[in-house]
Amino acid sequence: MLTRPQHSRNRFWQLADGLLCALAVALAYGLRSAFPFLDLPELEGFSDYLWLLLLAGITGPVILNQQGFYQPAQPTGRGTTIFVIMQSCAYAVLAMVIFLFIARVQFARSVIILGGTFAALLIYARHELTRSLASSAIVEAEMRRRTLWAGTPAAITRLQQSLTPAERELIATTTEIDPRDPTAGERLREQLHLHSVNVVMLVLQGLEQAQVATVLAACDDEGVEVVIHPGLALASPYRLTLDQLGGAPVFYYHAQDAKPGHLLLKQIGDYVGAALLLVSLSPLMLLIVLLMKLFSPGPVVYRQQRAGLNGRPFTLYKFRTMSTDADQLKPALAAQNEMSGPVFKIADDPRVTRLGRILRRHSLDELPQLWNVLRGEMSLVGPRPLPVEEVQRFTDSAHRRRLSIKPGLTCLWQIRGRNDISSFEDWVRLDLEYIDQWSLWLDVKILFATIPVALFGRGGR
Repeated sequence: MLTRPQHSRNRFWQLADGLLCALAVALAYGLRSAFPFLDLPELEGFSDYLWLLLLAGITGPVILNQQGFYQPAQPTGRGTTIFVIMQSCAYAVLAMVIFLFIARVQFARSVIILGGTFAALLIYARHELTRSLASSAIVEAEMRRRTLWAGTPAAITRLQQSLTPAERELIATTTEIDPRDPTAGERLREQLHLHSVNVVMLVLQGLEQAQVATVLAACDDEGVEVVIHPGLALASPYRLTLDQLGGAPVFYYHAQDAKPGHLLLKQIGDYVGAALLLVSLSPLMLLIVLLMKLFSPGPVVYRQQRAGLNGRPFTLYKFRTMSTDADQLKPALAAQNEMSGPVFKIADDPRVTRLGRILRRHSLDELPQLWNVLRGEMSLVGPRPLPVEEVQRFTDSAHRRRLSIKPGLTCLWQIRGRNDISSFEDWVRLDLEYIDQWSLWLDVKILFATIPVALFGRGGR
């Protein structure tokens, strides 16, 4: 009742802003054609710019949405709104220029820059106009839903007190019904007729199945919408979706806030990225193999059981950087462990070979894990996988939440300190920060930030 109309309005405004962005490019083309700037070369025909209009119409709303422009109304001033619009349009202009450069397509940069300026003005004008219209009495009355609350008085009070200001603006409360009352069915129908109710808010907490069925049956007969509040204590309501099992509705509570479509794009990016990296880095990997054969006798690839998604063991591959008896020597070095918690790490580990130190400093020993990514056991970005024995020593059950997504080649820990971090709690905190704030854009930023870290060996040992 509350989020669905909001989502519909957001989609409409995104479509409108996309059309305004396309119109802005068309206006910029017209201005550039009518008044050439600094005797620049004559523009191509307008038909050549049609697909640029389409690109602007898609890029603008996507970046505006990424910047939170379409989120439910918050008490922010005009200055903040103007800044968000200008910043988003600047990002859109930059993204289009980069895209055109990569695609080797030549367009007048002045048209793109002017288009971004016009888009910012048009979108702000649209925003101010719609905000003023939305505050009018007629529109406000049309948007508000006449709501009847059904549930125990205590549960209804708690829910009403938890509503946000934006949610309260959408609800015009009529009356309350307690389904535990034997006459609740008759009273409910009377109130539906008396107040011309749009929707019934049914709070399940404290109700029995028969009492819930009474409310649902009355609303079904009257053709009135029902919003069912389960009264569950959830970390994030955005992780909850409705599914079906055995012909009956069930709640599906996701481990993360990530959208399934975005996770699919992440998986596709993992496969494509790992394949491209394996092909492009194969000469370097071959060189490492030859150097290891010459200077570090023994197996080239080290295999170890690591904890994957939800703790499922998998075989991790990496170039061997330690002596062949490293696992046997580990118990004797346990007293020198510098990492708090169940993880074992020490500086100047005597088991590491000279070639291994170079590989570790630049993360080259991790390259074989691209094969783990292709096998679907790892991701390019995600929490680093720990040995199964270390995971089994977790004393805080909250630490296992870092296992709720696939482990990765690189992560926030890798770019924010790496081996300079000596507290396992700080390590976990960075992993959980990544999980809670995950987005495709965050993955891209981490991947690009990993490049200088690996090249210059920052924090590696």
